[in-house]
Amino acid sequence: MQDLLGRLTALDPDASETLKVVSYFDALVARSVGVESMLRGAAVLSGATVGHRDGAQSIRVRADGVRTDPTAADGTWPTREVSADAVTWIEREGPPHTNDAMILERLALALGIIRARRSVGPESAVELVISSYATADERVAAFSRLRLPDTSLAVIASLPDPAPLPQHPSAVVATRHGLTRATIIDASGDAGDAWPSTTDQRLGVGLAGTVRDLPRSWSAALVAVRLTTDVDPTVAAADLGAALLVAQAAEAGPVHPDAAALAGLDVRSLALLDAIAEEQSVRAAALRLGRHHSSVQDRLTALQVVLGYDVRTPRGRTRYALARMLFTLAR
Repeated sequence: MQDLLGRLTALDPDASETLKVVSYFDALVARSVGVESMLRGAAVLSGATVGHRDGAQSIRVRADGVRTDPTAADGTWPTREVSADAVTWIEREGPPHTNDAMILERLALALGIIRARRSVGPESAVELVISSYATADERVAAFSRLRLPDTSLAVIASLPDPAPLPQHPSAVVATRHGLTRATIIDASGDAGDAWPSTTDQRLGVGLAGTVRDLPRSWSAALVAVRLTTDVDPTVAAADLGAALLVAQAAEAGPVHPDAAALAGLDVRSLALLDAIAEEQSVRAAALRLGRHHSSVQDRLTALQVVLGYDVRTPRGRTRYALARMLFTLAR
């Protein structure tokens, strides 16, 4: 497929884009994502709201990946039949885009495959219990299929591969930030124990709770996993404290000016600010960076003008830590 894609890109860019659509949905189907994730993938890919109606139940997902009011679909949209009582559509304002028909066709095929395979698999149950859009009754019914004790549970966000050990139910979910694996574990244990001991993983651990709290745990895990680093490959949302509330609130709005200011800096400047914020001393930061004290001081003075605050003060350190976190999440 990749070889064919490379050849088509050179010969016919439009044809190569069509093949990318096919590859994209093939990947989602192979990952066994659920209906909502499939619609989210189609919406992000098309840049328009995508809807699906199966019997009396309707789902609509906006182009930014956020689920929206299913009853607000008004207008005559291009549709594709999934089955006798199910249909999907793209809500495109203005003339259709080149690949709308292909996206709609592949989406309908993928939804049909999901419908055929989901009656027995645990993946749909995992995706349902972590969905904030499912009703409490739907989550409880799905949770019963997982055969887990409703004690202290948490959701882990990780890369799609590798999968955890078989005793830990998981599913690959399409999110605004890409395909992410959701794994439900006993919160009293070590998150790393859910994977084979030979596996290196970046893990974001959600907040602990009961089945009713799993959507909140998943939301927190998605923040935590994006804050992991090579040095700190596992981040627990509970360890973020009040910063978690700031991060989740920032998800729905534009990039904060403090984070935007950091985005305009080079890597050396960010490393300098990190060192000063952590060491709380220009001299200690200079020693850590292997630079002369006076050059670090001069650069810090210039950076204070750009930032509008001093990272050496208690308030400045707090402000910088939050800005650094928002900058990381925005990337």
